[in-house]
Amino acid sequence: MARFFFGLQFRLVMGFTVVLALALAGVSFYVGYAAEQEVERFEESQEAARTARVQQVISRFFSDRRDLTQLQGVLEQAGPLSGRRIVVRGPNGELVGDSHLRFDRGGRPTRGSGPVPVLVAGQQVGSFFVTPDTGPEGIPEPAVASLVSTVNQSLFWTGLAAVALGILLVSIISRKLLAPVRSLGEAAQHLGRGDFSRRVPAEGASEFRQLALTFNSMAANLEDAERQRRNLVADVAHELRTPVSNIQGYLEALKDGLLHPDEGTIETIHGQVIHLGHLVEDLRLLAQAEAGALQLQRMPTRMPEVLRGSVDAVRPRAEAKGIGMSLEAGDAMPLVEMDSTRIAQVVNNLLENAIIHTPEGGSVAVTAVVSGDGMLRVAVADTGRGIPPEDLDRVFDRFFRADPSRARATGGAGLGLTIAKQLVEAHGGSIRVDNVVPTGAQFVFEIPIAWPNSSA
Repeated sequence: MARFFFGLQFRLVMGFTVVLALALAGVSFYVGYAAEQEVERFEESQEAARTARVQQVISRFFSDRRDLTQLQGVLEQAGPLSGRRIVVRGPNGELVGDSHLRFDRGGRPTRGSGPVPVLVAGQQVGSFFVTPDTGPEGIPEPAVASLVSTVNQSLFWTGLAAVALGILLVSIISRKLLAPVRSLGEAAQHLGRGDFSRRVPAEGASEFRQLALTFNSMAANLEDAERQRRNLVADVAHELRTPVSNIQGYLEALKDGLLHPDEGTIETIHGQVIHLGHLVEDLRLLAQAEAGALQLQRMPTRMPEVLRGSVDAVRPRAEAKGIGMSLEAGDAMPLVEMDSTRIAQVVNNLLENAIIHTPEGGSVAVTAVVSGDGMLRVAVADTGRGIPPEDLDRVFDRFFRADPSRARATGGAGLGLTIAKQLVEAHGGSIRVDNVVPTGAQFVFEIPIAWPNSSA
């Protein structure tokens, strides 16, 4: 219950209630004031009409020089019927007639209209007064002013009913409108507890639908990140277990006297330690690159020199396997602001990957060209068996191998392409892979040119 009073729905209802109450109060005040003014104008017009009729009757009596005693009879009939007291005086102020038979020669009515002159041929022959004092024997006229009270009461009850109905409607509508928010809140709570599988339906207004889609996208990304984290932990444990187990096995064999600490045994253990060190270094480099903490020593460098050094480094292994190597990179290329050591690492990873997947008698070609968008493009193409189409989007994932059956003796831990991608992106570039027709694969990376108009 306490949450409801601090919730958005309660605030919406209270805000609507306050606005509606202020609006109704303003309308009631205006309508009541207008009704009072209209009643006053109506009473004034009615009073003026009565006075005019009385003046007409009295003037006719005086002009016709009729018997004034007959005037008394007319006044006694007209006064009670109209709810007014009519007092007529002569030219000398003497009392001529009183509709309520209240003859008082020394006094005159203190309320009502008057004195109103009675004119005959332009001369005043008397005067009269009209007052609302009806006396006990009169028939009181219904109070027109009570109309204002009736209007105000009607407005009050109508406003009260409108407020109640408005609160009910706003409660229903706000509850329906805020249903996506409540659903989003519940899903966020599950998300905070580690349940990344929860999704919310994209319902309601366009803003709520967009919010739901954004939340679902965020939840999907978190779920994917959590899955990658778990896979990374499992893959790292798997990759580390093999060299550690090998080292442990050799040491236990040496300890038990099953093996002799000769040069071959020590060389084998040393190789496993080197492999373990490379794996740990690759993981450290990858973590720095993904966190954006990798320090690059950038300086204007000739890309052909970096490519030539990498190709020359792997050429002996390629020729020993019967694989031809070629390099096409013009010396008149613009300088590239890069960390030559890291870019050489990228090229070496691509060349190692190409040599591993290229059969005997194949070839590996390295080309470098300047694209029209201010980028220098480097391509490493081989004539191997290519990459399955369903694996093209995964070749840069951590610990991914297109051929799962390939042992570590024939390849690394599956981090080379991932590291290459992170290093290229750290230089502000991009990398991709394409299948080559009829056979083979081509890795292409691009990095920005430092000074387009300068050449090496």
